[in-house]
Amino acid sequence: MKRAMLAGLLLGVGLMGCSPTKPEEPAPQEAWQEDVRSLKEATVTLYPGHCAGVIVADGRHALTAAHCIKGAPGARQSVVMRDGKVLGGEVKVVDPQRDLAVLRFDTLAPVHPLPVASSLPMPGEALLFAGRNDRAIPPQDVELRRLGRCPSLPDVPRALFTSLRGEPGDSGAPVVDRHLRVVGLVHGGAACSIAAPTAEFSPLVDMLVAEVARPDTPRGVGGAGHSEPN
Repeated sequence: MKRAMLAGLLLGVGLMGCSPTKPEEPAPQEAWQEDVRSLKEATVTLYPGHCAGVIVADGRHALTAAHCIKGAPGARQSVVMRDGKVLGGEVKVVDPQRDLAVLRFDTLAPVHPLPVASSLPMPGEALLFAGRNDRAIPPQDVELRRLGRCPSLPDVPRALFTSLRGEPGDSGAPVVDRHLRVVGLVHGGAACSIAAPTAEFSPLVDMLVAEVARPDTPRGVGGAGHSEPN
């Protein structure tokens, strides 16, 4: 009797040891907090200035709102990171029609850069917004309510109308999807809830990244410092 019980116990232990174990996945709240941390670390504040931007792609480039840039392509523009470190850079592209601009840093930013989405998000999609990195405000789960034309962006047929509650100075701050891809930058509007879509800038960012990787190749749009007209 005792031998039978012992054999059964050993068999059960053996089966438990052979059973495949699934790797532990972070709890939804932990994953959300990690996304917020990554978003805040990639967000920068323009200096001098009062706008925001986001480090993207290869870590040598950042997107911001064109209306936040006072100089022309080629002008110097520094940014302040979340930890207070200042990165020097150059204005590469300014597109007032789309209200988007690209900066290139002198050195690699010491944070994980965010990718730029190559397609527009869909109405109803859940997005994430954290605002400027120098403000202690809670992050926001944001809904994309609709795509449409904004009076201050007449050349953009599908601006992002969102539920985010921004503040003055949030211009250029990123709005990301659940894969932490940048889908828009705060443009303004009522309660600063309208974002300029970034999908059309994705190929341009890729071109600028390639320009850094192969500095001996002929320069394209990024080298000229201007974006293509609509």
